[in-house]
Amino acid sequence: MQQIKKLYRRDYQGENIIRDLVWQSGQWNTTPEYVPNAVTNLQISNRAVVIGNGISRQDLYPDLFSLLANHRAGLFGVNAVQTYGCNALYRDFTPDFLVCVGPTMANEIAQSGYSDNQIVYSTQDSVLNYPGKFYLTPQNPHWDSGAIAAYLACFDGHKTVYLMGYDGYSGEDNSWYNVYAGTPGYPSHMDPNTEAFTILSLKLVMDTYSDVDFVRVMPTRTYYMPDIWKYQLNLRQIDWRDFVVEVDI
Repeated sequence: MQQIKKLYRRDYQGENIIRDLVWQSGQWNTTPEYVPNAVTNLQISNRAVVIGNGISRQDLYPDLFSLLANHRAGLFGVNAVQTYGCNALYRDFTPDFLVCVGPTMANEIAQSGYSDNQIVYSTQDSVLNYPGKFYLTPQNPHWDSGAIAAYLACFDGHKTVYLMGYDGYSGEDNSWYNVYAGTPGYPSHMDPNTEAFTILSLKLVMDTYSDVDFVRVMPTRTYYMPDIWKYQLNLRQIDWRDFVVEVDI
């Protein structure tokens, strides 16, 4: 699995991507292009909510998105959370930052016009294929959108990262447990899948940013958790009531 360095936006200037790759005279010749950091995040609360698309998020609160969008949290918003979302979440909610992976979702988001006025992070392929539509994900990790969104929250300096809709696949049949299953860009609910890659990629984020408090918000404190996460010292699980108290929603 692709590794990342423990980087922060405050220290990040940009990076090179490969625009062209040509086989010539028995070797690969590359044409690099420098992509500068084009995002300034002046967050002050050090707390983020990262919204995955697992079905558990539907059982948290009926008006979840409205609560997050209108969260003020104290004078001048000093305790307000920033929101990070994954792929088709944009159909229902506009987070502060969206992560897009996969060519189908990249095309949908680019054609929708959403990325014209919102910050959407994606891969170098999306940046090259849709000029001006996407921001390069720093270090360009080839992971699932959930792990990348959690990573970006850490990259932006957040020290408490709440994870919603980070389910794994709790069914014995390994079905696709996603609120957008069967919609454009997503397999159907009954398509076979495995949680192995998604749980390992998020574990890598948690290991890299070991000083961050990751908080998995689930319908109950005892909700299913993948075994590999149970021994993660910087991960804890809470329910909706706990979240309301901690974040002051």
